[in-house]
Amino acid sequence: MNRHTLPRALFWILVAGAGPAFAGSALPPLHAELVDDATLSQVSGKFFGANMLVGLRIDLVSTMHSAQGGTAYASGSMQVVPDGNGGYLVQVHTDSGAGAGNGAALADGRVASGGEQLQVNGIGQVAQIAGDGNRLGNLTAISFTDATSAGGSFNGQASSASAAGAMSASISFDPAVGASLSITGPGSLLAQQIGSDAAGGSIRQLGQIAADNVTAQNQLRLQLFTAAMPDSWQQHLGIKQALAGMDGVGR
Repeated sequence: MNRHTLPRALFWILVAGAGPAFAGSALPPLHAELVDDATLSQVSGKFFGANMLVGLRIDLVSTMHSAQGGTAYASGSMQVVPDGNGGYLVQVHTDSGAGAGNGAALADGRVASGGEQLQVNGIGQVAQIAGDGNRLGNLTAISFTDATSAGGSFNGQASSASAAGAMSASISFDPAVGASLSITGPGSLLAQQIGSDAAGGSIRQLGQIAADNVTAQNQLRLQLFTAAMPDSWQQHLGIKQALAGMDGVGR
């Protein structure tokens, strides 16, 4: 557990429950809440309407199943909440696993590439598929949640990596570059990156498959924690708005 100022964590996400169990089975569905333009228009700096943005939580999970029975997953969570002493508490959790399956796929010259070079400002989702019977999904969900719902268990590990045969998985949270997740298999690649573009601070999901009968998915969930604005802050904001409204009034 580390304490940082909130802006560094917000840079990873704003300028643009992953389950740790691994049993080779499908993950439970991730609930996605639609955030429309009217809702987003209420966000201003650290404020959401009459509420303050006081923290955040991000959950990442990626899984891959190859035709040869290989499996790999990586998951991670980061939560930033007030520590009660004027600062912020940063908690992290990472996990990964891999199973070799029955061997590598036969090379047949198919290639899916280029998406990893894409530079994105905001949220970018890329899917490149060359093959038959493949299933690939990229999902990003954003929600505004009361700060009282923050919680959960964290192992304090900022990175995790696993490998078996042709399957590998890794995830890391690095204050210098953001969050990075990668899974590779025969002819396949999954990746999720947050804040890795030094200039853009983007959210990016990538899936590349140059094989047959591969099932893969990226999931990212961002929760922004809100709390009611104190009366004194509301009064201050009201005065500020009143003074702004007087700007330009003839004297």
